[in-house]
Amino acid sequence: MRTLLLTSILITGLSAFASAASGTDPIAHPTSANKVVLRVSTGGGFVAPQTNLRALPAFTLFGNGAVIVPGPVPQLFPGPAIFPLVRTKLSERQVQALLQRARRAGLLVRGPIDYGDMGAVGVSDGPTTTLIVNAGGSRVTRQAYALGIGAGHGRLTAKQVKTREALARFVAGLPRGLAGARYAPRALAVYVAAFQGSPQPGARPVVWPLTRDLATTGKPGATSAGYRCIAIGGADAKTLLATLRRANEQSQWLARAGATPTYQVIARPLLPDEVGCKTA
Repeated sequence: MRTLLLTSILITGLSAFASAASGTDPIAHPTSANKVVLRVSTGGGFVAPQTNLRALPAFTLFGNGAVIVPGPVPQLFPGPAIFPLVRTKLSERQVQALLQRARRAGLLVRGPIDYGDMGAVGVSDGPTTTLIVNAGGSRVTRQAYALGIGAGHGRLTAKQVKTREALARFVAGLPRGLAGARYAPRALAVYVAAFQGSPQPGARPVVWPLTRDLATTGKPGATSAGYRCIAIGGADAKTLLATLRRANEQSQWLARAGATPTYQVIARPLLPDEVGCKTA
């Protein structure tokens, strides 16, 4: 079956990074399994609110060398009720090679980097790429609007074009964990709203498997587009994951068997550093 990776980042073998260390002094970084060393995510733009609620980082490297990326999804409609994630591991040598690349790309310097705004880029309704690097004694965040779309257009300065190209090359060269195992999240952020519109083909009803009342549980989020967000962990997360894997993105959810009305459920797996609905 053909599959579609949930990222436009180029797939690069990990072995290339094992030989890329330059022999310079090691770059310090967190070593905890729940501390982010490097993360790339893309969001916003002219998309449905549900798209942003489900969005996952394209690449996350944690202090212990673990890398979590989106997994392959079958090109079928309706799609899965929850997107899969894949976990693999980088050696410290590979982590250092990656951080050295970030340094050479100018991404570790302190202070902001000007990548240009919407007007300068000359593209409307594009997504924003966000890069977080926590290394070398500082944590920096880089944000570039319409990265890879608007370079060389609009009113970008030569310096802005150069910095955008450097960031795009770095992101495109990130390693991918092709041989990784499926990541089993310990917690989920679940967004719930009344089901709108007509049922789609394949959208069979699914009964909510937890004791918490689907009709009332959760709190509205500032960016969750009218959805209530429920933070779910522990044994409940395992139970709900099993049900989600039998559902799909168009499923109508019932608070209990035979109940009405029906609800739309959007489930997002939480990564090791993420807590509850704070990702909303």
